[in-house]
Amino acid sequence: MEKSPSPPIANAANVANVESLVNSLKRIQQQKLDVDLRVSNSFRQGIIHVRAGAVFSAHSGILQGNGALLSLVLLNEPLIERIRSSEPVQKTIYIPLSQIERFLSSQPAKVPILSQKEEETLLQEAQTLFFQFQYKKAVEKLVTIVRHNRFFYPAWLWKSRILTQKDHVEKALDEACRWGNHDQDVLREARKIRPQLDSGEAPAQRCIFCWSILSQQNYCSHCHAFLKVTAQPVSSNLKIPEIQLALTHYYKAYTQDKSISRVLYAMALGYFNLKDQKRALGCMRSAVKLSPQSALFKKSLSLLLALAKTQSTVKKPAAITSTVAKHEQQPDNSTILIIEDSQTSRKVLSMLFKRLSYNIIEAATGKEALNAVQSNKPDLILLDVMLPDTNGHELLPRLRNHNHISVIPVIMLTGRHDTSDRMLGIRAGANEYVTKPFNPQKLTALIQQYLPKKSTISNPMEQAQVASTPAQSPETSQHTNPLHTSAVQLSQTKSRPALPKKDSRKSIFVIEDSSTSRKVLAMILGRNGFKMYEATSGRDALTIAQKIKPDLVLLDVMLPDMTGYKFLPRLKIIEHFKDIPVIMLTGKRASDDRMQGLLAGSNEYITKPFNPQKLLSVIGNYL
Repeated sequence: MEKSPSPPIANAANVANVESLVNSLKRIQQQKLDVDLRVSNSFRQGIIHVRAGAVFSAHSGILQGNGALLSLVLLNEPLIERIRSSEPVQKTIYIPLSQIERFLSSQPAKVPILSQKEEETLLQEAQTLFFQFQYKKAVEKLVTIVRHNRFFYPAWLWKSRILTQKDHVEKALDEACRWGNHDQDVLREARKIRPQLDSGEAPAQRCIFCWSILSQQNYCSHCHAFLKVTAQPVSSNLKIPEIQLALTHYYKAYTQDKSISRVLYAMALGYFNLKDQKRALGCMRSAVKLSPQSALFKKSLSLLLALAKTQSTVKKPAAITSTVAKHEQQPDNSTILIIEDSQTSRKVLSMLFKRLSYNIIEAATGKEALNAVQSNKPDLILLDVMLPDTNGHELLPRLRNHNHISVIPVIMLTGRHDTSDRMLGIRAGANEYVTKPFNPQKLTALIQQYLPKKSTISNPMEQAQVASTPAQSPETSQHTNPLHTSAVQLSQTKSRPALPKKDSRKSIFVIEDSSTSRKVLAMILGRNGFKMYEATSGRDALTIAQKIKPDLVLLDVMLPDMTGYKFLPRLKIIEHFKDIPVIMLTGKRASDDRMQGLLAGSNEYITKPFNPQKLLSVIGNYL
């Protein structure tokens, strides 16, 4: 971890500095102002939204709500910039200023403040250790964070997942909820775990996929996953997204240390629950090679081999085959659920998509939306962020709790352009985040990326696996070709460009180390009237950036000398790049990678292999 300069101390000696921001908020409260405060120093930065003198919300890095506000108040001699604003904001702060001062007085004396980067780096390291089953080392890093900043609630959340004494779990979860009072991950965890905390003294056993407290030894009653290989059929209520998310974390942990057989065993169980027997076998074989003395691993491998042999003898009936072939010839009648309180907007969207033969279901409130999904199975959801009885960030997790909604695409619509709002949408489970006013053609093109044809797979669990494929198995190369753009796609792009040619050519700065990828991008962009600058590494890009001023940047996440996450903040330091939109391109599909890209300053995050039409559509949103 990089060392920071000697940090300021949050104790009685600098109470005046701590009080400076609190006193500023008190003066604003007395004047009943509508302002946004940009608060920053060399350790942290964030935004505090004040409406009619009351502190409404706060954001700082990955923090929001109480934790963000209190972390900003901790700063020594921050730069405070007032910006008058009456833009509506969602209230996430419910503690008075007097209580804030009491919380600050409870901070340990003479403890240096960690920088925002140090906190987030320690958290990422702890998460990796967590999925490597190195719980003691993970807890040490989490304790380091909360010892310096009690209000960094993600550390409390992950600590609560590691602990096994139920009273300790409850205390850590209480801290997470107190400071992460409006974080959806924290609230979901609390709703899930608190009912599982009984008065029993026995240490809690945790599910390795969803961290629930187990009531049965080898089966999770929450995510319905088996925790050992068995001949019993997998539950039809299996919470597929939770298994897939855990697999993504385990695979990331495996790539950083390939010697831990227990990680491979966990991945094998995950793929077994998802009915991906090929990957399950690959992981289990690797686990046995690393730990040949393990009777559990050898028994699990034998069971998987037996199950694979049994399944290979099952043939698909001819009647089913003909039904599938007939279904492939049928026109697309996908259903779109539009959740939007504006009657005018609903009418416009309904007319637009009915012309394309989509079925439409409408809902004007969160309550209507929840009722709609009880009796309908939409294929895609358009969700407005601001609703009269709730907001999209809170509603989406509740919609996702329905099994038939858990894996379908959701596109959020909003009039807000703030990156932090985009991040909240993605964390809530949105696939895309479109700002208003939107271009109907671009919105249509985006929806058609997700609903090109009805799936020919009848099994909903198999359909979910195709729609959202888990991370590659350990036996698959990590460095596959990042762009697999077919000749058919390129010919479609050429014959029907998504973007009209401009009178004056717009320029795009492509930062990508793969020569193949650069050639493909040059072909796509050139055919659509764009000028292209190229760089193959972060260092070259920073040199070239001093001499050019493009209209947009396409940035690969994995560069030979640094990651895109580290490169982008350095690029944004250059004055003429501060307001230039950046689209990140990556083969990583995990939600936390997408969030990391947005936190670094990117406007969009597109996974490879991408569709040329979709890429051009996203570019068109900014040019």
